[in-house]
Amino acid sequence: MKIAVIGGIGSGKSRVIECLDQLGERTCDCDKIYKDILKDREYIRQVGELFGVVTDGEIDKKALAEIVFSDEAQLKKLNALAHPLVFKRVDEIYKEGEGNLYVEVSAFDESMAKYFDEIVYVKSEQCQRVERIKIRNNFEENYILSIIAKQMSAEKMQGIADFVIVNDSTLEELYRQVEYLIAFHTFD
Repeated sequence: MKIAVIGGIGSGKSRVIECLDQLGERTCDCDKIYKDILKDREYIRQVGELFGVVTDGEIDKKALAEIVFSDEAQLKKLNALAHPLVFKRVDEIYKEGEGNLYVEVSAFDESMAKYFDEIVYVKSEQCQRVERIKIRNNFEENYILSIIAKQMSAEKMQGIADFVIVNDSTLEELYRQVEYLIAFHTFD
């Protein structure tokens, strides 16, 4: 099965993926896949045509972000271009091995739900998420809150999830929940 690991910024998706890795499960990260796609000449050409943000054969990521995060229609255009390429690579990774593949998806939206066999939602209180991002990225609280406001709501994510991991306690507790998740899929 292809299993999405979703959650808001700072919820602990990457930590869950690390736990899964340490426990021998297959994982991949859509952000890392997209970073590789950003180097593809054909993708760069298409982004240049659509958004005009290519200089010397490279995408100006900051300029692209300013365009797509200020205009929903532009974001949909970028997603329509990028998502098929990302999911094609996820499919390749899935076919390269056996068993479940847990896929970290940072910018999850409802249109992606049909692509995955199951969805795991990593849930964490907003105050903890804000503190984690302050420490990890050295962002201002207002900036963090603006990112959270643009993401799918916690209620919506939990509503579409097949499995919920609550990441508000210790690393040991998180590990215990990840072990339960693996067992749940082993006997599914």
